[in-house]
Amino acid sequence: MITLADLTARVRRLEQLTRGLAKEVVLWKNCDDPLLFLERKAYLEAMQNGLAGLDGARVVLAEARQRLVDGAGAIGEAQGK
Repeated sequence: MITLADLTARVRRLEQLTRGLAKEVVLWKNCDDPLLFLERKAYLEAMQNGLAGLDGARVVLAEARQRLVDGAGAIGEAQGK
């Protein structure tokens, strides 16, 4: 079973992966490399697609986590009344 703590850990891990991939993209955009133009273009496009996918997954999990946190607060408030 995936818990709220698991979701939080996964969101953090996706943030780390996103930052790492973004650094990779910047590195390849800003340096001389042995790739041909079309190879570099294809590589960067694939990396940017991966970056977009990771960020999309992070957003979905962060929103789900927030919904669960907000829902838990609402349940606690309802029980206290």
